[in-house]
Amino acid sequence: MNLAELGEAFRSARMAADLTQQQVAEMSGVARGRISMFETGALPEIGAVKMLSLFDAVGLELIVRPPGHQRTLDDVLAEPAEAGDTSMRQRVRKRSARGPKTTKRQP
Repeated sequence: MNLAELGEAFRSARMAADLTQQQVAEMSGVARGRISMFETGALPEIGAVKMLSLFDAVGLELIVRPPGHQRTLDDVLAEPAEAGDTSMRQRVRKRSARGPKTTKRQP
């Protein structure tokens, strides 16, 4: 993921949180103009501390993985929730809450 894609993801999260750029600027300490440039892909670079402050303000976290790393169970479980369908997540939770399956042995 490049900086422009991170900016797009940030903008989506900010709008979903119903926050203005000015509100995020006040929460994060990052200038509103830099936030605008980050969201539109016009910002050539942003420091890690500033990016983490921005992400924290809108409820995002940065996860680092090796290139080519496959999706995790958390990634898969998050997908139905993002689409508004939590039935898969609930099924998985219910199954894991019951504990491991055991079979009865015949004597």
